[in-house]
Amino acid sequence: MSDTHLEIERTYDLAPEAELPDLIGVGGILRTERQEPFELDATYWDTERFDLVAAHVTVRRRTGGPDAGWHIKRAASDTVRHEQHFPLTEDTDTVPDAVLAALFAERRGRALRPVVRIRTERAVTRLLDEDGDQVAELADDHVSAFRLDADAPTGARTWREVEVEAVEGVDEQVVQTLFDGLDARFAERGAQPAAVSSKLARGLAGVDAPRLRTTDKPAKGSAARVLRKRVARLRSSLARREARLRSGDTADLRGLATTSLGLAAVLGAYRAAFADADLTDRAVAAAETLADVVSRAASAEYLVGDLHRAGTPAQDALVDTLARERLLAATRERRDEAVRDTLRFLHTPEYLDLLDLLDDAVERPEPTAWALRTPKRVAQDVTAAEKPVVRELVRAAVGDDPADETGDREATERAWLATMRMRIAMDVLGDEAFPHALGRRITVAADVLTERAQSLHALEELRHVAGIATRAGEDTFGYGVLAGDRVRRAEESYDDAVQALSRV
Repeated sequence: MSDTHLEIERTYDLAPEAELPDLIGVGGILRTERQEPFELDATYWDTERFDLVAAHVTVRRRTGGPDAGWHIKRAASDTVRHEQHFPLTEDTDTVPDAVLAALFAERRGRALRPVVRIRTERAVTRLLDEDGDQVAELADDHVSAFRLDADAPTGARTWREVEVEAVEGVDEQVVQTLFDGLDARFAERGAQPAAVSSKLARGLAGVDAPRLRTTDKPAKGSAARVLRKRVARLRSSLARREARLRSGDTADLRGLATTSLGLAAVLGAYRAAFADADLTDRAVAAAETLADVVSRAASAEYLVGDLHRAGTPAQDALVDTLARERLLAATRERRDEAVRDTLRFLHTPEYLDLLDLLDDAVERPEPTAWALRTPKRVAQDVTAAEKPVVRELVRAAVGDDPADETGDREATERAWLATMRMRIAMDVLGDEAFPHALGRRITVAADVLTERAQSLHALEELRHVAGIATRAGEDTFGYGVLAGDRVRRAEESYDDAVQALSRV
């Protein structure tokens, strides 16, 4: 079992012979307690290509000190890291399966090997406020780092650094005030915040690896420049959100669905911007699959919170407890199944193809001549290709209602997906590239189709659960009340969608 916490710290470079500054009075610090020094011995692991370093993730096996074990750190900024701890294992040559599973995406499914060994002599000082409560911990470290690759230099690289880490739960404003005061006190000793705060990064100085090589950004004023920026944001969001899901946290399914849909929209509409056509095709297919499975999970999550409630208090009073319990059980089961499907996909080669394309697009962009044109020129091509597809799908969804209600729902979902993807694709280059009026109309169509798709999905689930209740001989009046409310919403959104069609 692992545990996770947020690490907020500041690191300073200090000369080996320099004294620590007096910290009394800094950020509410009124007392300090220096503890006995101890030694740490950590081995850091990464892939042959250094995928973890490139993803701003570190994994180590550390002995000594109060938190010996396996650690995963994911950097959210220069000072903020999310740290995950796993128990120490006796086998020094094998990474535990739980650690490998937690790192699957960042390591791109590849094996890990030891890359650096870092030994640290650490002296800890507790920083306390006026009540004697600990605000932060100062670690004065004398460090020796040994690269473990075939081209490693002889001997160790040594330095001294001081880390100040806020205690978990301390108000972030208090932490920022503390750090501002620390900067001034350390400056008096000739010390500055470290240009490189990661021991691993210092220990790896001079190493050469494919994932650590980057190329210049695309030219300013080009669509490629804007696309790279958006893909970088989506990649960062995907890494953060899917890591939460892997750890068992399902609270952000909608956020992951939004990110996945954004990837499918951007890669699909702008696939001509990426040089490797084969990899792009595979990545687009993977992004579409991911958007589908996560959207189903997010939709099921929506039903968990909404399906057992009617639109008005009077209607809600007509739904009995047994019906609510059945609906909650059914929707939770549907959500859990969709989450399992999502997790399975996150462990497939197809998903790794998507991650590889995102890495290349952000770190080593090779924009095509098509993408190096102005955003307005590129937008004209995207509009010409996407708008007819959207229009036909919307027409199919709001034409004559088919006898097959499942077909109606599926047609609505296809139209909803198309309008959402076009809205996202247009947002990338903005109003200066796409006509503002078209963006407004696509947004209206996407919103009304969202309401209709949710209502039809809810009706389908209500009828399914009501059928189970009927076979069990239970009263189904409450299901009828809830279904009537959903029918009303579906009909209203259908009328809105018909009006929106004429403007798309």
